[in-house]
Amino acid sequence: MPAVLVASSADLQHAGMAEGVGTAMVAALADGRRMSWAGYGSSDGAPLVMLHGTPGSRLQFQWMHEAAAAAGIRVIAPERPGYGATDPMPDGISLSAYADDLRQLLDHLELPTVTLCGVSGGGGFALVAAAVHSERFQRLILVSAGLPVPRAALKGIALPVRLLLFLPRYAPGLTGRLLAAQLSADHGSAVSRAGRRFMPTADRRLLDAPEWRQRFDEDFREALTQGPGAAVRDLALSGRPLGVDPADLPVETVLLHGAEDVNVPVGVARWVAAQVPSARLIERPGAGHLFVLEHPQLIFEWVEHP
Repeated sequence: MPAVLVASSADLQHAGMAEGVGTAMVAALADGRRMSWAGYGSSDGAPLVMLHGTPGSRLQFQWMHEAAAAAGIRVIAPERPGYGATDPMPDGISLSAYADDLRQLLDHLELPTVTLCGVSGGGGFALVAAAVHSERFQRLILVSAGLPVPRAALKGIALPVRLLLFLPRYAPGLTGRLLAAQLSADHGSAVSRAGRRFMPTADRRLLDAPEWRQRFDEDFREALTQGPGAAVRDLALSGRPLGVDPADLPVETVLLHGAEDVNVPVGVARWVAAQVPSARLIERPGAGHLFVLEHPQLIFEWVEHP
């Protein structure tokens, strides 16, 4: 369990700064569970809530700290139930239940409205939260976001990713063991190298860079602090309906997506953009799943300032 700081609303004016970048801070939810998050960037900047991918933790957005501070953005990075220092939901997570957790966090932080961004596996959680509590979100940003979509929209998905989305629904125990095994996997092994062959050049370059590899490994270890159960449940949700109609989403929506993404094919973003009335789709030619890591300004330019 990482170091945890239980903070009052007043303390949170400088969340994530005084206690060190990436420190877990915790809010008590109405049912007694703890919800953890970290703060990055400018403590008094325009608020941007970032929902991590699958698996993921609050550490997934450490790389944004300096760039967000320079841009005058306050990044709030919560961990979903069962990840990092956030308590699991006793009856299992659902997209709508997490939306209410997120609303409670905003109340705790005394933030009436924010910009919400869902990255990769955080996309469905972000879209549903924006639909259920639209009054709390000025804009929705979906980055390389995975959502339940018609099968045709998944054309081009890499075989290992397709298997990872299939297994949790029929073999959750095996999926958990496979994820846990990655904690000790050798990045240079033949199996790891073979998996990376499915990825576009841009993603392989980042995955092979030592500084990024270390960040990915730190986030993965933190994500699985409580075991792989949260990730297995997240992956299983990918095959279930959202529970809301994207056509009814009233929040202005921006989709940022790499044209060469094989984790979440660009067809997913195109399908979502066709459903959401206010959607604006921005495709990045030649970019893969991880392009925003090197270009955080693509997110920041869409953050609404008070």
